[in-house]
Amino acid sequence: MWKLLLVWAICGFVQAVASPDPTLADFLAAANQQLAAIYDQSVLAQLQSELRGPNDVVALLELEIADEKLLNYVKTLTRRAAKFKRLQLGDASQKRQLARMPQLGYEALNAMELSQVYAMASSMGDSYRNVKLCAYKQPGNCTLRLIPEVQAIVQQSRDLDEIEYYWFEWRQRTGLATRGPFVAFMELYKKTAQVNGYPRAEDYWFRSLEKSGTQSLALLDRLMAGLRPLFLQFHAHVRGSLRKMHGERLVPRGKPYPQHLAEVFIGNAFRRVRAEWYVDLPSPETGLANITQDLHRRGLSTTQRVFWNVAEYFRGLGLPLLESDLWTNAQSVAADDDDRCWHKVWRYYTLPRTNLTYCPLNDEERFFNMFEAQSDLYYYRAASGQPTLLRDEPFPNFSDAIGKCFSLAASSPRYLQKLGLLQEGKWLELPARLNRLYVQGLRVVFLLPVFYVLDRYRVEVLSGHIRADDNEAYWRLTEHYTGAAAPRKRTNEQFDVPAKMLMEVDDQYFSNILSIVLQFQLLKHYCTKTQQFEKDNPRKALDLCDLSDQRQIGASLQRAISLGSSVPYSGVLQEMAGEPEVNIDGLLTYFKPLHDWLVQQNQLKGLDVGWAYDGWS
Repeated sequence: MWKLLLVWAICGFVQAVASPDPTLADFLAAANQQLAAIYDQSVLAQLQSELRGPNDVVALLELEIADEKLLNYVKTLTRRAAKFKRLQLGDASQKRQLARMPQLGYEALNAMELSQVYAMASSMGDSYRNVKLCAYKQPGNCTLRLIPEVQAIVQQSRDLDEIEYYWFEWRQRTGLATRGPFVAFMELYKKTAQVNGYPRAEDYWFRSLEKSGTQSLALLDRLMAGLRPLFLQFHAHVRGSLRKMHGERLVPRGKPYPQHLAEVFIGNAFRRVRAEWYVDLPSPETGLANITQDLHRRGLSTTQRVFWNVAEYFRGLGLPLLESDLWTNAQSVAADDDDRCWHKVWRYYTLPRTNLTYCPLNDEERFFNMFEAQSDLYYYRAASGQPTLLRDEPFPNFSDAIGKCFSLAASSPRYLQKLGLLQEGKWLELPARLNRLYVQGLRVVFLLPVFYVLDRYRVEVLSGHIRADDNEAYWRLTEHYTGAAAPRKRTNEQFDVPAKMLMEVDDQYFSNILSIVLQFQLLKHYCTKTQQFEKDNPRKALDLCDLSDQRQIGASLQRAISLGSSVPYSGVLQEMAGEPEVNIDGLLTYFKPLHDWLVQQNQLKGLDVGWAYDGWS
């Protein structure tokens, strides 16, 4: 009897393992080939735009042709792929490729709705990018752009009325002007989700995570809850600094700090930072390292030298050395705009090559950016073994987290000292490290809650919990998660949400949050694996971790990134970091020396931690 049961079990197992379907195989082969050709056409057009400038007519036309070709082909694919999905044909790989088919998105709407959604998105985008503000006390001069003119004014201004004026001027010009289009756009976004097969619009919003909206929001909530203790202490310290600068009337105890003043204070961290900008830097007498100056002193004064130095770093991780013609064929981009001038790698799907464009500027930002660019190169090459449909990253900005992990490791004072960029031993000591962590923390810790609010607000709109133009709901979220309040009461008569969008109206920020958190998670994993980090060992703190010449990293990294999106991101993470989910422990570990210092300083100075909100005076 047991033998018969065994035969039945074996037969059942054989039936459960689906076999490849030959008809589906032909369909997928053709789809992968055709998509690869169209993607390459688009990449070449984007490359030309990078080299010639964003307004190059030929590049724009080529990109438009590629987009139209892709749209028409995806319409054909969608109908045929739906049939295979209904029939449940194919093995696991084939079903995965079907699941990763490009979707129509807005193009699934009817012609009138499609025209409306593109017109509104374009209008709101133009309103953000091209709006001109009137100068303070100069109502006839309305020619100022937010970046760089107004940004430079408020960062240098000591006139609080001027700073407040521009805060309100920006919101008046971008918020109320886009209120109607924003509301209409969110309704059409709900319709877009529905016609693409998502009954719940919030599920469509988080579709790249391959989780439901509820599951995705729960993940983000866990990350924010984990960040909260560090954020509260850091917020208290910054609020204390703002109070010292501007007085208790403007920065009262136990309440959110004024957003317009905090934005200027925190925004300084995103510039080439000077120690004197911060009234409560942990160790002002120690100062901050000048990496740009040290690069030139060390002789790393050209992008070519930086390129090969970074290439040697990755070879030391056990990855293949880059070929010489990669640099020989590299192309320089214009250096007249620091915000646009970056090193980039261009991945092709059919062409057997990779292009590198580089920025001739040689400074600290571009030095660390080279680590990110070369990390992308290894990622693209490793994933090229996958079919076109499975070659992309498992969620947007996933590969960016890997690049920033190694950029973060390269910024370790221990590695920089090995490279000859930091000569003095003081940079390895705690006072200098705290200064560095303080500036890094302003860039990271305060950014995450802002990104969360922008996504949370729109998800609440999509789920029907709040109206699209509920300005008071937006401020409740802002005050609770970021500890910032408007200078004066903002009601539903105003509308401030579009003013805070950093990109386009439908850009999701959850992938930015996950990417930022993931870079620290990966750093902790690799530093633990190589014994460069040891818990509770101050000589092996995570911010000191130097991964250079740790050859055992390469093989496991290659295996993970070669997966592309052939499995959901949890599978890639399991292979890469030994755990299936993004968690914030790495970030908290990295900033632990700063957290400990903040707790001590806040207690020593009697600074209030946290805030309660009971309305504006």
